[in-house]
Amino acid sequence: MSNLSENRLNVILAVADVAAINASIATILSKVPANTTLTDEQRLSYNAINVANKVFSDDCLAEAQSNGAGILPGFINLVNLQNDLTVFNQLDAISSALSNAIQRIEDAKRIAGHEAYAQATNVYNSFKQAHESGIPNATTSFNKLKVRFEAQGNVGKKGNDQV
Repeated sequence: MSNLSENRLNVILAVADVAAINASIATILSKVPANTTLTDEQRLSYNAINVANKVFSDDCLAEAQSNGAGILPGFINLVNLQNDLTVFNQLDAISSALSNAIQRIEDAKRIAGHEAYAQATNVYNSFKQAHESGIPNATTSFNKLKVRFEAQGNVGKKGNDQV
């Protein structure tokens, strides 16, 4: 249970800030070519590039540019290879920045959820104590709120879902 006096996150994002964030996300998505969406099958079948494969690809391009004339067949397009490696590097940097942003958002969500649930539990416990002490008007609220805990320990019951 969290400390009642601890409230690490006590803000509400301004409507304009949420709109700006969503507009920025839309801008990012609009800059990524539309034909880059993969099916689940394609995600499984396309080769991923790890560090070793990236170094190999860079080395192949360098060798092809310096020593490929007269050796490589005409159907190999070095401009396409260069473009693919360049956009890979660009997208890798963007992906890394977005991963950091997503982690920060997920952490903020976790803090907000933790604090909200801790306070809500305190509210519930206050209604429970008031109900048990016979304080007027507490029973209705207690009966409404206790439903959350009636399913505790019952796997698959409503109320244990993570949001």
